[in-house]
Amino acid sequence: MKIVVLNGSPKGDISVTMQYVAYIRKKFPEHTYEILNVAHEIRKIENDTAVWNKTIESIRSADMVLWAFPLYVMVVCSQYKRFIELIFERSAQDAFAGTYAASLSTSIHFFDQTAHAYIHAISDDLGMKYLGFYSADMKDLLSGEERTRLEKFVSLLVTAVQEKMPVQRENAPLVLPSLVLLR
Repeated sequence: MKIVVLNGSPKGDISVTMQYVAYIRKKFPEHTYEILNVAHEIRKIENDTAVWNKTIESIRSADMVLWAFPLYVMVVCSQYKRFIELIFERSAQDAFAGTYAASLSTSIHFFDQTAHAYIHAISDDLGMKYLGFYSADMKDLLSGEERTRLEKFVSLLVTAVQEKMPVQRENAPLVLPSLVLLR
């Protein structure tokens, strides 16, 4: 199974969030992982058509997309938000449609649910099959109990994708209002 990780950390590969992804890769080596540092590389993605196209093609080929990001104060970072905006601005939703998705965050657990609800809604707007989220404390990898919990989460994700589990959309479709200009 191919898992594309959309890294939402401005720090790129050295972030705490990516240490969790590295742990997942170590525990589930039978899968293929492609890490896309979309927050760290946002200027290249935004300004270089070839980089944008390569990013979208990687997503298009995924069996599952893992939205992985740190939370600083309740929300994803602006670079991650910009990547999400680009998807809609450039009408790239079809690359995501029908693909399974989940999210993984690292934080100090201050309103994590707000960011996960946002990513869930974005996944629904993109026509993805959102399976759930894992909210890790910055130091959870140091706890055997928390590592076991993470492994169980990933195991459930893998099973859901492999068995093609049906997923019901939770958020209503985004409908833009038609504006009438009065003169």
